[in-house]
Amino acid sequence: MKLKLEHHILFAMLLPALAAAQDSAVVKYKGAAWLQFGRVMKASYPFVNGGESNNMDGNWIQAMGVQVASTAKFGPNWEGAMAMGALQSENARGDVSVANNWYPTWSTFMGEARVTYTLPIADNQKFQLNLGFFPYDYNPEVKDLGLYLLRGYVYPGTPVSGFEARGTTPAANIFGSMFSYSLGGLKNDLLLISETENRPYFDWSVADVVSWQATPSFQLGTGINLYRVLPRIKNNVSPRQPCLNEARNYSQIDNADDEVCFIQDTISVDTVAHTAKVDTIYGSMAGTKLMARFRWDPKVTFGLGSQFGKEDWVLYGELAVLGLKDYPKYYDDIKRRMPVMVGLNLPTYGWLDKLDVEVEYYAAKYFLDYGKAELDYSWVPRPVPDVENSRNDWKWSVYFSKVVLGHLRLSGQVADDHLRMFGPPDIGFMSYAETMLSPKDWYWMLKTTYFF
Repeated sequence: MKLKLEHHILFAMLLPALAAAQDSAVVKYKGAAWLQFGRVMKASYPFVNGGESNNMDGNWIQAMGVQVASTAKFGPNWEGAMAMGALQSENARGDVSVANNWYPTWSTFMGEARVTYTLPIADNQKFQLNLGFFPYDYNPEVKDLGLYLLRGYVYPGTPVSGFEARGTTPAANIFGSMFSYSLGGLKNDLLLISETENRPYFDWSVADVVSWQATPSFQLGTGINLYRVLPRIKNNVSPRQPCLNEARNYSQIDNADDEVCFIQDTISVDTVAHTAKVDTIYGSMAGTKLMARFRWDPKVTFGLGSQFGKEDWVLYGELAVLGLKDYPKYYDDIKRRMPVMVGLNLPTYGWLDKLDVEVEYYAAKYFLDYGKAELDYSWVPRPVPDVENSRNDWKWSVYFSKVVLGHLRLSGQVADDHLRMFGPPDIGFMSYAETMLSPKDWYWMLKTTYFF
């Protein structure tokens, strides 16, 4: 994530409070530096960035970064935190014209910038307020798949995943505020979120997440997200006619895919007259997400011995509904807007800190690409590509991590998930189409992190 305007504004707002915190008695510093690399071993469909030469099959992936952070207590109830970092990425070798260009691209990012107020009410009650840019993870068991409530669009419903991607690491992913109240095993988080990840930016969403520790071994959770309920510009989120009556080329998927209007569905194209008919159904990128999840620790249920680690055999899962409103053709079956995932932490008997396996099923009627949403504010999805094995309703991931020598963390992943890659000719041009389009596709990643 590049350092955007709202991050500069937030930095200026929080600077006086954090500066005052430096005079307090408790100031802690931490940091990390990492190097990661991997390879797309199989990517069966090449048209992920506008042409057959952009085949991601066999691509090497490399990135490195550094982050420094500090937290400070200023008063019995107040805490401030700030983190900044830099990330270097290498150009992907997916285009013949730039196959030999391995130039790096640097970007800065805001890892955290928040103030937190905590008020203990009783022994088992607590109120907390977070303001700014802060990390939030309602399902910390997830290592890749899931976290549907706060990641990705609603229309089109596009799950987000990848190796240590947004939401699965302690990097900030909420820009706004959170009001949290806990009573014993019950916890409720009310979030006001400004959209800084997906365009159009700065729309406001309101989400509520509840978790309940029903027994020492069993936890339940649920949530609702009124996605973009307060748009900055309504016409961006819910575009209307008119559309230009001339066919244009949209090359995210196929160079031959002509459309007359990006914000609505093109029904048919007259290749001779170079015109097209457009559906008059009006839709919106705004919508409602629902989420339900569980976590079960059978070791506690059955009183298993201490030969297992704390997270071993923990079974967890998450189900979501991406949009309650039906639209003709693409969003007319709610069952096809319901991704579901299940994960299991396998025992390693001390060889690893974590060995996690996750599986997801999501049978969307459309291609999981959000290029039209990002580039044209369109709620209309891409049709499934007409190629062999183009449907990939099942996703999977195997993740591991291990801390050695106290400050060195090794992690890695093998997966067929919702990976999206930066591609040529510019590292800043994101491929909004998924790389893993076939059940045969997969990749691996390794990462070394030094932290203090």
